Order: sequence, then structure tokens, then C-alpha cells
Amino acid sequence: MRYLCGVLLMAALALATGGCGKEEAEYYGTVSVTGSGAAYGEADVASIVFGVDIIEEDPGVAVDRAAELMDRAFAAALEQGVAEEDMKTTSYSLWAEEQYDYATYVYSGDVNYHVTHYAQVEVRDLERVGEVLSELVNSGSNTIQSVSFRVEDSRSLVEDARSSAMENARTKAEQLAAELGMEVGEATYVSEYMDYYYPMSGAADFTTVSRGETAPSISAGAQSVSLSVQVTFELKQPPGSL
Repeated sequence: MRYLCGVLLMAALALATGGCGKEEAEYYGTVSVTGSGAAYGEADVASIVFGVDIIEEDPGVAVDRAAELMDRAFAAALEQGVAEEDMKTTSYSLWAEEQYDYATYVYSGDVNYHVTHYAQVEVRDLERVGEVLSELVNSGSNTIQSVSFRVEDSRSLVEDARSSAMENARTKAEQLAAELGMEVGEATYVSEYMDYYYPMSGAADFTTVSRGETAPSISAGAQSVSLSVQVTFELKQPPGSL
């Protein structure tokens, strides 16, 4: 029994004093910074939103006329090489409009029916964007709502923007640490924030988009991706300063 008590006492003393000879690392605090980065690439897909805007006294006539013109526009897009899976309707509306007489400031009692049908096509051969626009109009579309461009696979742009943001964050942290006479250590916390962005609209001259005339000139421009990172770094003493 005495032997067992002696062993337990020695073990307790060893646990209590075991760390005394080990030097603990000094803690000098942290520095938190926000880094931002961006990357740019050439667009490879164009999105065209087009449609028809029809007004008739008979709602059935308005619906039929809109359907006829949009069918022709979709057929024209197919003939220009647009894939069927790259075409879709984005909105369709039908409503009644009571006519207002601005001379007498009263409603006349006459009613017109208004139909709008908008669709989107994606063009993957950017050299044909102008021709597609021209054919959409020639086939009956009377509204080109927008032309925008994007990068089909933007993963590499996101990776480049992320690397740039991290580099920017470390540069800021090193500058702040130097002002304190310290150096930057390991990162202890990182979070990422993707900045929202929209596909860039290209420049287009629509003055020549009328039936039978030449296709408009289109400039795609560049697509950008930007993001921010929040990073916390440990601070440490420069070598030789201890």
C-alpha cells in the first residue's frame, strides 16, 4: 500500500512539473484586413432579349398576331445557328387598355388589347450576333430589349480574383504589422464575399436594324469577376528582436 501511494505521488508531481521546462510561444495579437481582387476575360456567349409588342381591338387577333411573329423569329434564330435549347420565353402578357382622349380628358370607351411576348436566345458564335439581330427584326420582332455578354465558364476568373484578393489582404496586413514593428504570421481566419455583378452589355448600333438592311455592329467588351476576402493573421516579433 505504501508503495502504491508513493507511485501515485510521484506521478502527480511529474504531471504538475512536466511542462516547466518547455518554453511557451509568446502571443502578440492579430490583425484583420479585407482584401479585394478582380479578374477579366473575354466574353464567349451573347444573350439577346427580343420580342413583339402588339395592339389590336380584338384580343384573339392580338394573340394570334404575336404568336405568328414570334414563331417566325424563333425559326429565324434556328436558321442562324442558335440551338433550340438556347431559346426560351422570358415573359408573356395580355391586358386591356381603355383609350383616353387627351383633348377632352375623358376615356372614350374604346378598348384595345395589348400583347407583349419576350424571349431570350443565346448566341455562342459572337461573330454572328449582328446577323442574328438583323434576322430577328426581319422576321417580325419589333423590340430588341437588350444584348448582353458573359463568360460561359467563369471558374478560372473566380480563382484568379481569389488569388488577387488574398495577395491584397496579405500586403495590407504586412503594412499594418510593419507600422507596429511586427511581422505577419499564419492566417487564423478567412472568409470570402463574392461581389454581385451582371453580364456586361455590349455596344450596339441599332439604327440599321430594320427590315431588309444590314446587320448592326456589335462590340462584346470584357467580362469581370470581383470578390473580397476577410482575413485574420497572427502577429509575431521579427527575428532577432527578442
